[in-house]
Amino acid sequence: MKQQLCTVTSNREIMPGTYLMWLEAPDADTRAQPGQFVAVKCAGFVLRRPISIHQSRFVRASGKGEIALLFRVVGKGTSWLSQRQEHDKIDVLGPLGNGFTIPGQSERLLLVAGGIGIAPLVFLAQRASPQHEITLVHGARTAGELYTEHCRSAFDNGQDVHVIAVTEDGSVGRRGMATLIVSEFLDRADLVYACGPLDMYKAMAQMSLRSNLGLATCQVSLEVRMGCGFGACYGCTINTRKGLKRVCRDGPVFELGDIIWQEVKV
Repeated sequence: MKQQLCTVTSNREIMPGTYLMWLEAPDADTRAQPGQFVAVKCAGFVLRRPISIHQSRFVRASGKGEIALLFRVVGKGTSWLSQRQEHDKIDVLGPLGNGFTIPGQSERLLLVAGGIGIAPLVFLAQRASPQHEITLVHGARTAGELYTEHCRSAFDNGQDVHVIAVTEDGSVGRRGMATLIVSEFLDRADLVYACGPLDMYKAMAQMSLRSNLGLATCQVSLEVRMGCGFGACYGCTINTRKGLKRVCRDGPVFELGDIIWQEVKV
């Protein structure tokens, strides 16, 4: 964990209300792991805003590392963040939390993203080795909320990523909910990774109980309200089958089957 003033190298609205920001972070590109997050200090607010690390890269021209944040404007804090310009400085704490893990024996990975939950999964696909076969199911309400076309450039180290777009209104790709499509790919996956809204996780947990589809081997990134971001305040504690856990310190990545979903609040 490190607190630093990071320089904004770019910040643009890539979809209505959704921004892609690149920050100069001297060594975060090597320290950050997929699934981890940073806590960003927004002007006028005491509590920092937790945001998943979306990508990382080393820029040869500057000789410095950069990390990307993909975020949607949902309040005054993220509205302030969306207005930052190139060369602005932002107070960032991180990387924080425990991220996704890829066991050595896993070759076929199924990634399931709901809406802005695509953010850490692009980083996971980016860090996976070229030997991994990756299927990415990305669900959103409409075509305007799908990020799949924007993220293809991140898969630059030889991975073969099969992207399945799903929209609730059928405007792009498959029509329906991402959770309804997932079952078609489970028999081809050694491990499942997911990031999205709470209802998506609950649906996946119920699917696992009803059909024994192997979703117990699913790692999920959980988003809840946080206070400090590093485990001191216990404000993000949840109940799991292994006892009380702090999302910011013990997570945000957990096994799907470990969480008592009916008790989780966001």
